[in-house]
Amino acid sequence: MFVFILALLIIWPIAELFVMVQVADWIGFFWMLLLLFLSAVAGFTVLKHRGRAHWRRFRGAIDERRPPAREAFNGVMITAGALLLIIPGFITSALGLILLFPPTRWLLRLVAITLFASKFKVAATSASWGNRGYGYYRSSRRTAYDIDGEAVDVTDRPDGEPLPQLRSGSESGEDQDDRNP
Repeated sequence: MFVFILALLIIWPIAELFVMVQVADWIGFFWMLLLLFLSAVAGFTVLKHRGRAHWRRFRGAIDERRPPAREAFNGVMITAGALLLIIPGFITSALGLILLFPPTRWLLRLVAITLFASKFKVAATSASWGNRGYGYYRSSRRTAYDIDGEAVDVTDRPDGEPLPQLRSGSESGEDQDDRNP
């Protein structure tokens, strides 16, 4: 795995530079730089606006008490796509665009489910209060909480010695003599 990551870190920038040179030869150096800049601006814009929208969808799924797996996957894919758009390079921008389009995200979700479904154990739990809800359960249990008891003022220790009397101002643990030198 380490060798694969190392090879990727060496080969990826070389491939990006090769594609940049090819695009610069095809459309010109200035236009290639402009495309890279516009790709980064588009990535920041997508990250700002679509990130908020998917966060609201994620929170909505939680509020509706349904599993937010689809919203979480879409949010991660859109964030990854936006970050790939921000990174300068045409290969990373193409991968970012693939992650941003809903049909390709759907295909990626299917591939991820088929590849990794056996790796995860899904456990679902639920609590049901019936058709009346939790509020009815709490309101029906109202009873008077009168408890007969007796209060005892303790003035002596169990060994029979009297408790030391607290002076005024010494409740905080400071001695009267320490405060006024």
